[in-house]
Amino acid sequence: MDKRRVVLLLLVIVLSIFYTDTVKAKVAPGLEAVRSAAVTDAEEGFWKEIKDYLGLITRREIATGEFYLYGSEKGYEKVLAVNDGYLPLYNNKTPDIIEAIVPASNMHIRPGRNRTATKYVVIHNTGMASPKATAPLLSRSINNSTREASWHFTVDDHEIYQQLGIDEVGWHAGAREGNEYGIGIEICSYQGIDFNGAMRNAAKLTAKLLIDYDLGLDAVKQHYDFSRKNCPQVLREANRWDEFLDLVKIEYLGQTKFSAVDFKWRSLSPKDLDDAGRIIGAARTVHYEAKVTYNGETRVYKFTSNVK
Repeated sequence: MDKRRVVLLLLVIVLSIFYTDTVKAKVAPGLEAVRSAAVTDAEEGFWKEIKDYLGLITRREIATGEFYLYGSEKGYEKVLAVNDGYLPLYNNKTPDIIEAIVPASNMHIRPGRNRTATKYVVIHNTGMASPKATAPLLSRSINNSTREASWHFTVDDHEIYQQLGIDEVGWHAGAREGNEYGIGIEICSYQGIDFNGAMRNAAKLTAKLLIDYDLGLDAVKQHYDFSRKNCPQVLREANRWDEFLDLVKIEYLGQTKFSAVDFKWRSLSPKDLDDAGRIIGAARTVHYEAKVTYNGETRVYKFTSNVK
């Protein structure tokens, strides 16, 4: 074999090795390039869905303003409150539920039978605006109540209490359909409450219940839907029912479709926005970021919102 053929053969071998190493660097060991590209496309498609989900959470404008809390107590019939504004920054935490089941001997509160089916999650406001009407106080007070009224959960801005067994019938909707087939959630509305925080806690719980009972978002009902009582009065009078449903949707998607995704939020305007999404200052513009991890990869997204 002459020298030219030897050189040409060596050149072909070198180029083959270089090409093989280049391909191996681009795909996972043992996977063909076509299959690797398909996996990458699928993952990238899911990242696009994550980005769209972040679009539901982040808002160009953060609403603020005054609204009213309503109570049956003398002097607290109508209490002015202020919405300082918030961003519904989703986290992967599950609701922390404190069990405080009413004793079975109190038949005024516990009918003593289970639902035959679960169709609804029924939302209420407590109708108690005194500063004392917190979730733990209401949870304790219902134990000795002789009024035939009961519900499953009481929620405020700090805690969630459970008063009835999850599958028990409760007397909360003012109509057979809601009582026999609905889970009742009372959202506290006392003077001084962070009502935004209470709404977010209730939305997280509501989404969990929808998932547990294989229900859709259309199963979230107002007390009003069953008895025409003006309840949940705070949400209704302040025109915040749709806002609450949006919170439930965010929680529902986070707990289902994006359950394998880790979301960590950080305020870039810490004097005016905390890491939980609460407006705590007077700035009209806030900056923040989401650190999102999925399938071993982390991406960081930055946002800016205006405070109305």
